[in-house]
Amino acid sequence: MGTDWAPAAVRDVARRELGELVRLTRAHTRLAHALGHTSAPDKPDLTEEAGPPEEADHDTALARWRGIDERLRSLLVLDLDNPHRVHVIGANPLFPPEWRQAAWATLLPDELAEWSARWRHWYAETTAGEFRHYRDRLRTWDTSRLLAETQADLLATARTTENRTNAWTRGPAFAEARHRVLTLPPPPAVPAPGPPPRAAGDDRATPGQRERREAVARHRALLERAAREFSRTVPGAFKRHPRPSPPAEEPPRDPWVEEFFGWLAPIVSAGHGLYLWI
Repeated sequence: MGTDWAPAAVRDVARRELGELVRLTRAHTRLAHALGHTSAPDKPDLTEEAGPPEEADHDTALARWRGIDERLRSLLVLDLDNPHRVHVIGANPLFPPEWRQAAWATLLPDELAEWSARWRHWYAETTAGEFRHYRDRLRTWDTSRLLAETQADLLATARTTENRTNAWTRGPAFAEARHRVLTLPPPPAVPAPGPPPRAAGDDRATPGQRERREAVARHRALLERAAREFSRTVPGAFKRHPRPSPPAEEPPRDPWVEEFFGWLAPIVSAGHGLYLWI
C-alpha cells in the first residue's frame, strides 16, 4: 500500500477543539515522515505546535503515531473507499519543491481550500507557458539532484567491482571505464529555485541562472558518457543508465493532475479536508 489522501469531514466535536486538531495533524505528519511513509526529501517544516522532535527509535515513533492516528481518526469522518495517491502533487516535478513537501500531510478544510486554489492556478499558468524563469531554475535544481543520485549509484556500483576477478574485469576497456567513473568530479551544487512567483509579472531571472543551467548540462554529458562506457564493459547486473532530465519545453497537460482536480472539486465544495492515509 502506498500513501494516499482520503476525504475527511471534521466532526462537530472537533470544531470546538480546533487547536487540538491542528496539533494532531502536525504531529501525524511529522511522525509519518519519520517512519518513512512519505516521499518528502526533507523533514516537514512545521511549527512548534507539532510537539517535541520525533523519537529516533522506530518502535517508539510507531507507537506514538498509532496513538495520534487513533485520536485524529476519532475527530474525522473518513471516506477510505475514495482515496487518491499523494504522489500526484507530492512527487510531481511540475510543482514547486516546497509544495511537493507540504503535500505529505493531513490537510484540514481551510488548508485544503487554499492549496486547491494554489495548485489549480499554478497548473493553469505553467501549462500555458508562464513562469519560464522559475521553471528553468526548477528544472536545473531537479536535474542536479537527479545527477547526484545517479552518480552516487554509479560510483557505488563501480566500487563493488574492485575486488572482482572475473575475466571481464581484466580488460583495458573496463579498467578505463571504471577509472572514468571513479574520477568524475562532483555534480554542480545548485540552490533551490526560490519562492514560486505569484504572478507572471513576478517571474524574473536570477543572477547566475544561465551559468548554473549550463554547468549542469555539461556535467550531465560527462555522467552519461561515463555510465554508457562503463555499462558497455560489465554484465547486466552492473549496467547503469541515467534517468532522463525534466523536459525543457513547456510542460504538457497532465491527465493525472486533471483527474485529481476532478476528484478534489466536490471534496473542497463540501468543506472537507484530506487525511494522510499510510
